[in-house]
Amino acid sequence: MKTWQKGLTINDQTFNFKELLAFSSDNIVSANTPPWEKEIYRFMITWLSDSDYIVQFSSGTTGKSKEIRLPKQSMMISARNTCRYFSLHKDNTALLCMPVDYIAGRMMIVRSLVGELNLYLTEPTSTPDISSSQPIDFCAMVPLQVINLLNFRTDLNPIKNLIIGGAEISTALEKLLLDIPTTVYATYGMAETCSHVAFRKFNGPGRQKTYHALSGVTLAQDERGCLLLTATYLPGQIVTNDLVEFTGPGSFIWLGRYDNLINSGGIKIVPEEMEALIIEKTGLICAIIGLPDDRLGQRPVLVLEKKPELSEITIKRLVEKLFPHNKQPKEIAWVEEMPRNDSYKLDRRKLTEMVLKYQ
Repeated sequence: MKTWQKGLTINDQTFNFKELLAFSSDNIVSANTPPWEKEIYRFMITWLSDSDYIVQFSSGTTGKSKEIRLPKQSMMISARNTCRYFSLHKDNTALLCMPVDYIAGRMMIVRSLVGELNLYLTEPTSTPDISSSQPIDFCAMVPLQVINLLNFRTDLNPIKNLIIGGAEISTALEKLLLDIPTTVYATYGMAETCSHVAFRKFNGPGRQKTYHALSGVTLAQDERGCLLLTATYLPGQIVTNDLVEFTGPGSFIWLGRYDNLINSGGIKIVPEEMEALIIEKTGLICAIIGLPDDRLGQRPVLVLEKKPELSEITIKRLVEKLFPHNKQPKEIAWVEEMPRNDSYKLDRRKLTEMVLKYQ
């Protein structure tokens, strides 16, 4: 299947189909091309091949990563939907600062191909270089990248539209984004949906508190309270493990992952909800995990990153005011740094192992 026959502009240099194929092949074997950039050109060659699909692996946030076959046609429709949503057109600029082994990075390339955008490449680090001399019309990042950039330079200029996905966005980060000129959106999606299927606008006119599904996406809920998705360009219904609360037709609040639920004496605790409230009220970098307990089955434990200046007693009193007795953390633990996976998501399994090791 020839999925694309138009030109692509990379770092201001335009290629036709054959030129891009040759350029990608040359860069893969060149000793001067850094490893992260070679991965981009390997994906280019895969995309330009006759295969009708690409092989993608899920992030493995809560379990083993699984292999998915994504139809290229579905990816192109998803890309067109995004370009239409943000009014992106030929010669607009996009910045790729995400690893291309994940769907977020790959879809930035596909959007640039489909929309004939000028794609700028930069190394996908936790603090990407955005010091472009040209305005960036569209960019995607994970929360950690955004936090590091704001700590480093206080703004996100020259980016016009920024989408953030891949992990939960803390209340503290959301507050930092309110007054910057860049228009910022949170995204909801996964590898199986060819990246995002819903947006939540963070700042500026029309700021939203809920996610809103894109055109052609239908939402439902199963008996667990988890989101079910169908889309005109996706094969079949997608069953998620995301707990949601519907706020209207096509809109929802994301509560947390079903996989992360803590069952403490029959009380179901959604750790993401608790974490968001603790961060909002105290500013502490934290996580809630469930540890084995002979009486309760699981006991909720508050884990803090690095030992804060506040005493344990003060922290305990602050947290006690936020939750009913049966949901309050039973103890407090500290780690030097929260473990994260390659897509910068909190690795709760590894965090639990770290805490248990020092129990």
